Amino acid sequence: MSFLASTPEEIEPIVLCPQAGPLAERLRQLGIASEGLHLVDSNGQRKDPELVNAELLAMLKSLSPQIVHANSLSMSRVLGRIANKLSIPCFGHLRDILNVSKKVISDLSQLSKCIAVSDATRQCYVEQGLDKQRILRIYNGITSKQPENALASNREGLRARLGLGSSSPLIGGVGQIGLRKGWDVLLDAVEHWLATDPTVDPHVVIAGVRHSNKQESIEYEQVLLQRGKHGPLTGRVHLVGYWTPIDQFLQEIDVLTHPAYQEPLGRVLLEAAALGTPVIATDVGGTPEIFGESGAVLVPKADSRAMADGLSRVLKEPEFSRCLTKEAASRVQTLFGTEGHREAVLDLYRSILN
Repeated sequence: MSFLASTPEEIEPIVLCPQAGPLAERLRQLGIASEGLHLVDSNGQRKDPELVNAELLAMLKSLSPQIVHANSLSMSRVLGRIANKLSIPCFGHLRDILNVSKKVISDLSQLSKCIAVSDATRQCYVEQGLDKQRILRIYNGITSKQPENALASNREGLRARLGLGSSSPLIGGVGQIGLRKGWDVLLDAVEHWLATDPTVDPHVVIAGVRHSNKQESIEYEQVLLQRGKHGPLTGRVHLVGYWTPIDQFLQEIDVLTHPAYQEPLGRVLLEAAALGTPVIATDVGGTPEIFGESGAVLVPKADSRAMADGLSRVLKEPEFSRCLTKEAASRVQTLFGTEGHREAVLDLYRSILN
């Protein structure tokens, strides 16, 4: 969205998307044109792929754009299936690290270029057969923020809502409530920390909701809730649901933990780095590209003891924590600015059109 909001006069974007919801509303606020494209029918069922292909092809031929840019893996696949029927450059933006089928790679291979959000994401698809000349890395951009200039936040607000005193460390997490996010590993880490240092009084606060209705996902959420009601973590686990603005949440917690099993390039990690919130995260995907060797505590995935050690150090050694956040903020400003992202995408467009 930041790219669309700051495009130069030479670019006239038209976004194809559902005409109801926060995306459409935001586009209207920015004065960006949009046309209705719906992948589900009136009953909420996914449309037949051939019907989606035909509708998208008809819309594009009617609009006559100079470039088409699909903004997700799924839409990149759809665009790839009709690219040979269009006489214009077609781009796909890959924001997921996934094991995919040969058919997916075949669809992506029909596009003029694919953009990966991190080197790790790019490598994922190259290793599965996508021509390395067809995919390049362009980091997402984020506006640099300093805590003193960021959204005003009452640090006591979250504590008051949870009924906690100022001495209790708030260990935050942001993301969907699902197995791949590794929230159970975080809870294991806090248990380890409590066992080794009973003087601490940590509380885990997770901002996010469960989207999946699979039985395993429902049971996973229930296990997390139960661990906050029984055993060593009684009263220490708080699932606060969807939270906005996320800036406020990140400023009120003492550390952001990100125990995910995979992460292409976490937006919340960039937000935390920009705001000066210390981070403990799993050393997976594009996360080390954000923080380098000294911008966060990076631990192996599923290693709750390493995460417990990281929590102890970050929350008990203020100077160490300050060094982490200073390095992280510097890297975000240097590598992940919105201006750099915008120019990289525009350079790609120009290189194809000229």
